[in-house]
Amino acid sequence: MDTSIPGAARARIGIIGGSGTYRLPGATVRSIVDVETPYGPTSAPVTLADLAGQSVAFLPRHGGDHSVPPQKINYRANLWALKSLGVEAVLSSSAVGGLREGFGPETFVLTDQLIDRTWGRTDTFFDGSIADGVAPAGVQHLPASEPFCPTLRSHLAAALAGQNLSFVPQGTVVVINGPRFSTKAESAWYVTGGADIISMTQYPEPVLAAELNMGFANLAFVTDSDTGHDGSEPVTADAVFARLKNAQHSVLAVLEATVAAIGADYSPRPLMDQVAVARIMALPVVREAVTTR
Repeated sequence: MDTSIPGAARARIGIIGGSGTYRLPGATVRSIVDVETPYGPTSAPVTLADLAGQSVAFLPRHGGDHSVPPQKINYRANLWALKSLGVEAVLSSSAVGGLREGFGPETFVLTDQLIDRTWGRTDTFFDGSIADGVAPAGVQHLPASEPFCPTLRSHLAAALAGQNLSFVPQGTVVVINGPRFSTKAESAWYVTGGADIISMTQYPEPVLAAELNMGFANLAFVTDSDTGHDGSEPVTADAVFARLKNAQHSVLAVLEATVAAIGADYSPRPLMDQVAVARIMALPVVREAVTTR
């Protein structure tokens, strides 16, 4: 494994693999790198590869063996690492529960809104941290009314249609801390607040990507009906992973088709001050002790 980033190691498109998506079988791997960040280690080494005629950087959110629980994912390190590799567009896959009719198991959802119900997660790069030799990034406030990139969502929609897969073109995800699943009372409460699906990982990824002026879109796959609002059995981890295993071919096919559709003219929305972003990217990295792998 490479332990440093080669000078030519760049990728315009990043893929964050959710539960069940730990590699890209259809990609040609160029290198696997440990990216050092100001925030510590990423969930796993980043795979730089060629996929569908594009250079991509792939990172499994939970680690290569699903060893990192949702509340302990180093989200800032993951997004900073992708940005450092030149990523402008981030595609994410995630397993979610359905909370209401129309969002049943084995349905894909293109999330367009989120409700944050997490706690204790560091959810901004602009936290006032300063470092010697780097000008302060200052106080910045992200416009977050549309947290998911419309252009990337449209590419995902076209890819899903091209694969003849059932999908809902928009949906609001409520994000809970995990790792436990919801109570029935909580699940019902989220529905009254406007949530369609439920996740443990879709915050703060979209806002962190936006803070670094990267586009972000999420491909959600409904694995269950959460606490069983439709009369089904309440969700279990075994049920989630069983459905994910069966869906992996479709998830990967949609991601590959979406990668192919992102043209050279794609430009992420410039939601944050570019100078402030550059100062975040100039922060010194944290050197990790070398261990034997």
